[in-house]
Amino acid sequence: MFWLGYPSFTFLRRLRNSGLSLTAVALLAVSASAEPAWKLVWADEFDVDGPPNPANWTFDLGGGGWGNQEVQVYTDSLDNARVEDGRLIIEVRRIEGSGRPTYTSARLLTRGLHSWQYGRFEVRARLPRTTGTWSAVWMLSENSIFPGAFWPDNGEIDIMEHVGYEEDPLYHAIRGSVPNNIHSTLHTRERNHLGGGGIGGSTFLESATEDFNTYALNWFEDRMEFELNGEIYFVVRKSETIPGRNPPEDLSPWWPFDQPFHLILNIAVGGMWGGVFNESFFPGSPYGPSGIDHDGEWPQRMEVEYVRVFALADDLWRGFPRVGESYADSGSWLGMLYVSEDPWIYAFDHGWIYLPESTDSPSGAWSWWPAATP
Repeated sequence: MFWLGYPSFTFLRRLRNSGLSLTAVALLAVSASAEPAWKLVWADEFDVDGPPNPANWTFDLGGGGWGNQEVQVYTDSLDNARVEDGRLIIEVRRIEGSGRPTYTSARLLTRGLHSWQYGRFEVRARLPRTTGTWSAVWMLSENSIFPGAFWPDNGEIDIMEHVGYEEDPLYHAIRGSVPNNIHSTLHTRERNHLGGGGIGGSTFLESATEDFNTYALNWFEDRMEFELNGEIYFVVRKSETIPGRNPPEDLSPWWPFDQPFHLILNIAVGGMWGGVFNESFFPGSPYGPSGIDHDGEWPQRMEVEYVRVFALADDLWRGFPRVGESYADSGSWLGMLYVSEDPWIYAFDHGWIYLPESTDSPSGAWSWWPAATP
């Protein structure tokens, strides 16, 4: 369509002055595809056997609980992390000793090598299942940009977390139902699991430990979308996390996700979530105080077929333009828009188009247009 891009403001203004309703304008607008178009900017396809590519991955090493009372010790040994037959293998090993078994595992990071702000993050993996395992694909901020801040002030993005006990028939029997087993969460200073709970969603996946599945995050300036096998099952919008009454000038305690983050892949053992199915919380649990099935099937693996990162194409919507001048760049194919007294701002959001302050909608409104649905 000839009016896409910078000339769109003039064209929209003329449409309005011609007497066409906003409905007509919206229908013209949604004729352009709202489907996100991504471009690949980084990937590891794990096509060379041996240690993980040091140009892509580094390791966290050691034990000490990692802030969650976990029992594993992280190493960079090939026993715990290697590329094999086109897959990254992260393997937890049980080490027999004179007393209680100990465990080694691996935690791989792109920290110091690769980090990103916004985009699509996609990981295809098969997960471990023994009770006590806690596998994750997640992200932390590359730089602590908020002075004196500690976790989770700079934010945490959990693309996928899975705990083995949620696959355990004994847990199902005691609980009385089969729980959702795939979890996605955001942690911030105001919302985190130590302060009453992060911002999270979950879904059920029967094949999590049997088959390879694709876990993805679409990270935009104004929202995050969490996907499982191409289906969005959880969305967090920036506007919904910030106090609506007297919003603060500093939004970082509620939304620190406007800075680069790096990727992390790991399997933990036990701890504050992996070890929840213990005799203290569930008197019928056979796994003692640790919540770990020491006699279960070990080693356990998370196998990863690929990790891919995509950037937004230049013509994609990135969120609302900043208001303050007569014209603002919408960050979309609509180009420059007038955003003062009578703004023309359009935002596609999975079939919804926003028609702000206007003669047809004095206070602004979301309207549903099926044609805009990807």
